[in-house]
Amino acid sequence: MGLIQVGGLKKSDKLSSFRINREPRFLLLYPPQRFDAKSGVKPEGSLGLLYIAGALRDAEFEVRVLDCCVGNEKYSLEQSFFRQVQLNDGMMRVGMSLQDILQEVSGYDIIGISSIFTPQTRMVEETVRSISQTYPEKLIVLGGINARSQMARFFDAGAHLICISEAEQTITEIGKIIRKDSMDFSGLPGIAFRNGDRIQINPMGPIEPDLDKLPIPAWDMLQLQRYWEINRPHSSGLSFDIPPAYAPAMTSRGCPYTCKFCHISGEGQNSDTGYLGKFRYKSEERVEKEMVRLKGLGVEYVFIEDDSLLAKKKRALQIFRMLIKFGFKLGDVNGVNLSHLHKNEGGRLVPDDEMLETMAEAGFDKLLFPVESGSQRIIDKWASGKVHHDIYDISALIKKANSVGIEVASCYLIGYPDETYEELMQTLVLAKKHMDAGSRCVNFTMVTPFPGTALYDHVVENDLLLPGLELADMTWMKPSMKTIIEPWILEFIQIKAWEFLNKPDIVNTVRSLTPKA
Repeated sequence: MGLIQVGGLKKSDKLSSFRINREPRFLLLYPPQRFDAKSGVKPEGSLGLLYIAGALRDAEFEVRVLDCCVGNEKYSLEQSFFRQVQLNDGMMRVGMSLQDILQEVSGYDIIGISSIFTPQTRMVEETVRSISQTYPEKLIVLGGINARSQMARFFDAGAHLICISEAEQTITEIGKIIRKDSMDFSGLPGIAFRNGDRIQINPMGPIEPDLDKLPIPAWDMLQLQRYWEINRPHSSGLSFDIPPAYAPAMTSRGCPYTCKFCHISGEGQNSDTGYLGKFRYKSEERVEKEMVRLKGLGVEYVFIEDDSLLAKKKRALQIFRMLIKFGFKLGDVNGVNLSHLHKNEGGRLVPDDEMLETMAEAGFDKLLFPVESGSQRIIDKWASGKVHHDIYDISALIKKANSVGIEVASCYLIGYPDETYEELMQTLVLAKKHMDAGSRCVNFTMVTPFPGTALYDHVVENDLLLPGLELADMTWMKPSMKTIIEPWILEFIQIKAWEFLNKPDIVNTVRSLTPKA
């Protein structure tokens, strides 16, 4: 048996060093959240850990899921979601106290922690460090885009293993290794760990192409009633009178586009993660099976989290027609690529009426349109050329969606490194045009070079990060890069354009969701 370095101390790979049961018990955590005063506070509850939990349960391991933002039956919402504490930096910490989290951790052997988004880095760090210091005998495993992008930081905090790719199989293999009375993970694909003074990364093997082989997400392990009581889906984006019984779902992974600000731009064919960006999808039969499961849990509203829901249009239409019988309300979370909402008719591109009408019949009443920019040059350079303003009529798409009962939120990014004032104005004018066409709201977020993206690599190589910026403080709401337009002007325009273009009910509702000191 070999050695692995854990928290700076060499420990033999015998289970006695960690005091882990031969049948390890897993606790999967979403850490508390950290928000600034301009962001709406929403619980996590994304799908990543639910797939992991499903895989562990299928392999007959004991597993539970804990969203530290909402707690469990032992804690009131005042002790979890409405426990909002102002931090020294002015940000707000939302969720269970560290003492309560440590109490929940005490009965488990392996603690799996989700770290998807860079803005939650400090809360992940806090959680890892506290567990590591209080329970040095427990194995701490991290996963998610942010975990693999800032590995050294999280290893310094006390993490032992980091999954660098899709982890449904990886996490079960960790459990199986422990069942063999071993802690030797040196040959396990798709993980990273400290090996002496260096970080060893075991590249991922081939990515599973058949998503029907994924476990059914363990939605039943979420505190669904608490989410419904809070009634703040983590990405609704539109009106806020949605039915309370909601859950996330996913029918595909990957995307045909590789926008430089998206994590998929760093998940190409030659990446250590494996080819995560490749578009893969579930069969109609598998999606139907998941919908049956959700229906049985009392879910009424399903938020679809695909990165590219409509990439295979014939398949998408078949799934939507199948969904009609369930009577769900449906919303798209990540945005539908506008190329897939057009069709070629007589040599010109026009809105795909059949697609929008079928989506409405299936239950969709909310869609996000990722317009990205009003400048075609910007879109071609930074956003894979996925929107063509010269041939797409986005206003007509909005009107058609509205006519079949689908609300649209139009989303734009500002603050590209080389964006000019003229190009920024093109975006603002286009947003106004889309509001006039019937968009329910317009959203402006900062182009942010999150670690793990091609944009981050570009910014580092060209010394474009703002001086003194901590990666953990990156957010969609504030500039992170040196840009042609002064950062303070970008931030001012972001706030004022949003306030000016959106209707008062949207502005007031979003502000009502911000943290309170």
